[in-house]
Amino acid sequence: MPALITHHLFGEDVLPELPAGLVEGEEELLAFLLGNQGPDPLFARFSTLPSRALTCRRLAREIQAGHMTRAFFSLRDGVSRLPVADERIGRAFAFGVLGHYALDRAAHPFVIWQQRALVETDPSLSGAEQEIHAIIESDIDSWILWEKRHATVEERPAESNLMRTPRTERVAGALVSQTALSVFGIELGAHEYGAAVHDYERLYRAIDPAGRKLVRAAGMAERRFRTHSYAQASAHHVRRTDECPAANLACLPWTDPFTGARRTESFADLYDEARLTYPVLAEAFVRGDETRLRELVAGLNYEGRPVADA
Repeated sequence: MPALITHHLFGEDVLPELPAGLVEGEEELLAFLLGNQGPDPLFARFSTLPSRALTCRRLAREIQAGHMTRAFFSLRDGVSRLPVADERIGRAFAFGVLGHYALDRAAHPFVIWQQRALVETDPSLSGAEQEIHAIIESDIDSWILWEKRHATVEERPAESNLMRTPRTERVAGALVSQTALSVFGIELGAHEYGAAVHDYERLYRAIDPAGRKLVRAAGMAERRFRTHSYAQASAHHVRRTDECPAANLACLPWTDPFTGARRTESFADLYDEARLTYPVLAEAFVRGDETRLRELVAGLNYEGRPVADA
């Protein structure tokens, strides 16, 4: 999956594709962009009891794995149950989550193929798949920030992509909590999503940019308990170049890990594919057309893996 900068930029890029009036004003914009982070902040939950952190990570994995259409319609139903004053904030957040799915689904097979190919090339990397995945994502993040906004994480820190208000946190948390229980049977307090976003923000504030003494010290501490440092792998490098091997800009062939199909798309191509898909998904969502949305989802989970969309 892409990391937080790429998801934020995707949200900014697809916003004009939504019908006029669906997302208006600064707070609704923040809710939409927060929604574009999808379940990813839940993976970063750490400042709580271990059992709660595990529950957050379990929910994030479940959301990514399946029940896509049910989850989207649970969010839609949840918006209708919000106080009237919060409905537009909730709707903007839900549209953002749909954007997260559109980009993840398109890009994830490519990232996973790279991850697996690197391990096959160098078997000593076996066991470091999670860190390799994070390195690929952070490289793409740094590249796309320069390519699209001509900025680095020095000028536009990663954590700045998580701007929000207390109300957007509260509304998003209520929607995530309802979906967790109604679709996945997981009890999650309504405050947990907002708390996870805070932890996500703290994480990137601590590790970016890559190469700082603090980051190296954190990596050394982490390697006391595990072989590799996920924090160092996730940190963004300051890069001022249009080149990025991880983005496959030369369109070299690669193989879809789930279908076996031979493909040549670059990350830029996959990003554009998701941009074209998003308005169609959003239209079915806003119309409440579950049959059409299920047809568009086509049984592909957030990894781009074919599953039963029950």
